[in-house]
Amino acid sequence: LGTDHTAGPAAKPARPAIARAWSAARNPARVIEELSAGIAGCDPALITVFVSSNLPYEDIVAPLSAAFPDVPLVGCTTAGSLTRESYEADGSIALSFDRASFSFETCLLTSLRNYSMAQGGEAIEAAYFRLLRKLEPERDNFFAMLLVDGLSRREEEIAASTYAALDEVPIFGASAGDNLNFDTTQIFYNGEVLEDSALVVIGASNRQMEVFKFEHFRPTEQKIVVTSADPERRIVWSLNAEPAAEEYARLIGVAPADLTPEVFAANPMLVRIGGEYHVRAIQQADREGALHFYCAVDEGIVLTLAHPEDMRDNLVQNMERISERIGGMDTVLCFDCILRRLEAERLGIKNDLLPIFDRYHMIGFNTYGEQYRFLHLSQTLTGLAIGSAPSGGAR
Repeated sequence: LGTDHTAGPAAKPARPAIARAWSAARNPARVIEELSAGIAGCDPALITVFVSSNLPYEDIVAPLSAAFPDVPLVGCTTAGSLTRESYEADGSIALSFDRASFSFETCLLTSLRNYSMAQGGEAIEAAYFRLLRKLEPERDNFFAMLLVDGLSRREEEIAASTYAALDEVPIFGASAGDNLNFDTTQIFYNGEVLEDSALVVIGASNRQMEVFKFEHFRPTEQKIVVTSADPERRIVWSLNAEPAAEEYARLIGVAPADLTPEVFAANPMLVRIGGEYHVRAIQQADREGALHFYCAVDEGIVLTLAHPEDMRDNLVQNMERISERIGGMDTVLCFDCILRRLEAERLGIKNDLLPIFDRYHMIGFNTYGEQYRFLHLSQTLTGLAIGSAPSGGAR
């Protein structure tokens, strides 16, 4: 069990702005008890719950939502949890955002297989206007959180339509996971467990905050052309006019038979968009020799083989910069690609990361993809860093 009622130095003995709780239990009643106890110190405007797909999540989400009957509850299944005590495939996490510091509106998007960007954008914009109409003074720091069925292959469209609907609101998001089974991923909404769905959660706060994304890879000189692909299904058939898995294996110096999730995690490719490099990570190689990606990859684009930096140093440097900008960390909600954890396991550095998670009050889960602004990404850490004290309305 983990519970953290940390509030900033300016806080009275009153309620924390954000209460964080996590449970390593497998019994649903015990998980509910531990998460409920951990977030009981708040008067919640919103509760987020993220549960490993290894657990009986239906038996956790509905009773937990019922325990907080007038509070919106959002969340999803995960490929693992990230806390100051654990970085594992199991675990359940809850965060409660206190109504003294936060206001929220949610937009549920269903039937993603038939998703319309125009209709989705209208629904998201309507939720934004509902938030603006009820907003209290000085809650002028906005953000939007996306939670998307990680097997829907609709993250690109949802991120793009949210970006268009919300003007300058910073956006971050996550694709729900199921621990590399690629079978079914679920969205939680007020006690319901939904497939083929997504949530757009729009928030405003009087806290200093920053939406962020970073990755620990740098481009090499090795360029690769996608010569045959199906972007809709995120499949690449050929690279450099050669069978994709075979050519990728040759470029990184392994046999095609040795391509595993750990190898993909160590050797992602990058695409350049708007002058910045973003990771395009591989999910799996199929029997036909095609590569399945976590993001859409268009035919004709040029990919760049990536070289990793030290994940630990990269994390500390980025978190220090954010902490300086927002005046210290209260909570950092993290959406962390499953491939990052696989890499940490392969390198034996998971225990080195836990003190870093603790130092910056990081908590979150392992995803099947990350969203940032209008982009759907992979092998990336994105999230929301929330400052230690109210901003007093300053921008």
